[in-house]
Formats: sequence, C-alpha cells, structure tokens
Amino acid sequence: MEKNNEIKNKIITLSGQPVSGKGTAVKLLKDKLLESQKYKEEDIHVISTGEEYRKHFNLIVDIIKDPLRLSELAKFDSVKSLFKNHEYKEAFMEALIAMRSYKKDLSNFTIQDANDLPEFKDIRRVIDTIIDQEIKDKGIEINKEKRDNEIWIIDSRLAFYNIPDSFSVRLTSSPEVAGERLFNDKKRGEEDNQYQTVQEAIKERERRRVGEQKRYKSRYGIDLEDESNYDLIIDTSYAEPTDVADTILNCLECSLNNEAFSQKWASPKSFIPLQSIMQTAGTTEYSFNDLSDIIRLQGYIPSKAIEVVTVDGIPYIIEGHHRNFCAVNAGKTLVPYEVIAKNDEKVPNYAGGTARQRAESARLVDLYDHEEIFRQTEPDFSYNKIYPGIYQHLEVDKDDIDNR
Repeated sequence: MEKNNEIKNKIITLSGQPVSGKGTAVKLLKDKLLESQKYKEEDIHVISTGEEYRKHFNLIVDIIKDPLRLSELAKFDSVKSLFKNHEYKEAFMEALIAMRSYKKDLSNFTIQDANDLPEFKDIRRVIDTIIDQEIKDKGIEINKEKRDNEIWIIDSRLAFYNIPDSFSVRLTSSPEVAGERLFNDKKRGEEDNQYQTVQEAIKERERRRVGEQKRYKSRYGIDLEDESNYDLIIDTSYAEPTDVADTILNCLECSLNNEAFSQKWASPKSFIPLQSIMQTAGTTEYSFNDLSDIIRLQGYIPSKAIEVVTVDGIPYIIEGHHRNFCAVNAGKTLVPYEVIAKNDEKVPNYAGGTARQRAESARLVDLYDHEEIFRQTEPDFSYNKIYPGIYQHLEVDKDDIDNR
C-alpha cells in the first residue's frame, strides 16, 4: 500500500472494531475542526460508508417489497449501478425471487436480518462492491489537486485500503469495555437493545469482531487487525472521547508536517508499573509536578512513546513511568506507547532476559501505590478492575498487604 508523497490533502480514514467509538470520534472531529476556526462548515466533508450501505440496502429492500416501485426508485444512482451491471442485476433478481417465494415478512426487515440470511449474501457483496468503487473514485477525485482549506473524514473499515494516500486511523477497545458499552447504550439500534447481561453483550461484540475479520480476509485478502495497515491506532477503552479526537488531529498535523509521532496510543491506566512510586516521582530532567504542568499546558509530545512489554496480553512499563503518571496527573487519558517485546521474546538491553521474566518483577505494593495517583480523580480506581485477577498473579507478602 504505497502512499503518494506529492499531494497531501487532509483525508482521515477511520476504521475500527465494533463498538470502539467511531461514530463519537467522527462527531467530535468535526466539532473540534469548527471550533478551531480553520475550516468553514462547507469545507469539512464527512462520509460514512455505513450510512451509504443503509441507503443502498433500504432501496433494494423497498424494491423487493414492492417491485412496482422500480420505475420510481430507478432515478437513484445506487439503483442505476445495480441494474447496469449484469452480475449485480442477476444477484438482485435471485434475492427477489427467493424472498418472495419464501414469503418472508419484510415489514420490519433490518440490515442485521439481511446479514443472517443466505438469500442476501450476493446482495451484500454487490452493495459492498458498489461502495468500495465509490470510495476509490472519491479518493481519486479529492487528490486531483491540492485542497489546503478542506478536510475529509471518511468512516469506513476499508477506506484505508481504497484511499491509500489518506491518514489511516484504527480504533480498538477491549472486549469487556466494548460489551459494557453495547449493553448500556440504549440509543443504539434495536438489535443492540436485546441483551439480558453484560456477558451476553461481550459475546455478541466478539462475534461481530471475529466475523468482520474473517469476512474481509475471505473477500479482500485483508486482515483488519494487521497494525501495519494504519498510521495511527488508538485503544479507546479508558480514554475520554475528546482526547481521542485531539490525538487524531495532532498526529494528522505531525504527518502533514513530516514530524515524528507514535503509531499506538492507549490510556495510562492500561500499563502496569514495574518500579516503586518513589522512583516514578523521583527527579529526572523535570520534577513530577513540573512535567505534569508542561503536559497539562502543552499536551503530550506525540513522539515520546512509553516502552512496554506485553505478557499474556497485559502491558508492563519498561521505560516511561515518569511520563505515564505525569500524564495522569495532568488529566490526560491517552499516551503513546511502543511494544518492545512480547511473552518469551528477549527484551532489548535487558541482559538477555525475556518479557515474561521482566514482568515477574511487578510487585503488588507498587500497584497499590501508583493507584493513588488515579484515585485523585477516580476514587475507586483499581488495576484489578482493568485486569481481573492480576493481584492474585503477583507475589504477595504480609508487608505488601500491611502497606496498602
């Protein structure tokens, strides 16, 4: 996926796992661009392929419900695209015949219903193909000339591929957090208001995530979870939505100016400390309070990644404790990070030791002490809520418990 370095128009392509906050991010991005007064309303272009899909899908279902409306609906570009291609037309006719012969009730037919029916498999593929081509064409049109005063935000899982010259962003979230969002958000569609428990919602979210990944691999040969596809990856699990939008815009600016920035960002809550609170608060180039004030006033420098190792999916801080917890003190909910080793891989500059061996130095008392920084604004904060059972995995002695 080569990028064109000659034309750098501002195109943000936003992909994301299910229930990772894409819709909220799009809205906040537009709001912040307007607040900056650098763009007029008409110069901020938002495109959602989800909305485009629903538009195409609803027109096709309307025709299947009542074929007599074909002449009325034929004026729409999506219907014209459907019938000018023999393969598309054939797929539509097969779905029409199958649906009407089975006497399916289409009065409250939804996209989720269509996704579950084999009769709509080819129709879904046709709509996807039409939209893919529309996005490719849009990218070519945008990049025909330099457009310094305009910006595009394209909400689409595959736009990073269809517009390779874009600034590609991927939003992720943990299954547990996404499941809770799905369960608690009553503003979502009807299909998302049917869960009896949070666990049910977590399972459904994971089913969707895995299903999407398999579908795109099978259809396009593209792995949505491949991090090399994206310029920026943000774990939104414990981040404030406004920080997500700010990070996207700040890193976009870095990209446009050929300045360094970190690819991966997550909440400071996500990282387990491997040193004492005295070491974290100790004097480095800046005191704890001084660096906190700098981050609060100027923001976190996008290129200053915290170095971590991950063991069984849990990240432990190797380098950057001071910065991570100064960011917390400054009220930031996102910091950049880099994974330098995983599980049994050797950690660079660690005398041949592995990530797992390095993580074994974590102490419960250090977790308790660092939790106090979070508790200044979140009284019930606990690493055990983020990683259930982590306390039990750490070596505990009487002194640790007494010092809590």
